[in-house]
Amino acid sequence: MKSPKQVLDIVEKSIIKVQERSYFWTHEIRYRWILEKIKFLSNGKKLTILDIGCFPYHVGKALELLGHTVYGIASYHEPVSNNNVAVVNIETEKFPYANDFFDLVLCNEVIEHLPQSPIPALREIKRVLKKNGLCMITTPNIARLVNRIKVLVGFSPMYPTDVYFENNGKGNNIYHRHNREYTLSELVKVVRGAGFKIAEEKYFISYTPFRKRVIPDTFMLVGIKFINYASMLFLNPFKDTLCVLGKKIS
Repeated sequence: MKSPKQVLDIVEKSIIKVQERSYFWTHEIRYRWILEKIKFLSNGKKLTILDIGCFPYHVGKALELLGHTVYGIASYHEPVSNNNVAVVNIETEKFPYANDFFDLVLCNEVIEHLPQSPIPALREIKRVLKKNGLCMITTPNIARLVNRIKVLVGFSPMYPTDVYFENNGKGNNIYHRHNREYTLSELVKVVRGAGFKIAEEKYFISYTPFRKRVIPDTFMLVGIKFINYASMLFLNPFKDTLCVLGKKIS
């Protein structure tokens, strides 16, 4: 059986566009972490998995190569051309799947993009999960070290107000920016409030100085990234990403 690293190598080799390859390199460590976690959770079984926010179709393709049955939900502004992928507004529309259908639902780097309450989407996730099925949510940690430093020196960790002036003052597409990031305790509260039992809550590192770059970082930026990385290794709340596993118990 291929390892998560091996299937990601296959996915990378299939990418033609430079921009998409750059995105893959940026998120490769996070992809591998997610796939390793799924490997542990599956315990050798082949799962039926729903990947919400599956654009670009990197994790979904890797999971298929690992032998899982994968369905996806893409957004209207980032559609995916795949017979098993539906285009859904998860804030306002029901998922096109039966009750108790999936073993695992992934909601990776999605919840921070929602401008409205995530509760309706989480309740839909719970509906389509089998009993004892799991929902995996990963999202940036708003209290990561980089953000703490920004606030300390007087800068905002939020998206720049310049976006309000785009499109003749109408602003940019709200779904392309992070509208609400979370601390770990906040994310746990939201997932629990949607009716899940919390199976796991943790910090992890998604972005390191070792990832490939289309344009190499400057020597100074590399140094800053290594200091940040070392700090994240020693202090969990400084890490850049959160993961909460919600379990459907009823």
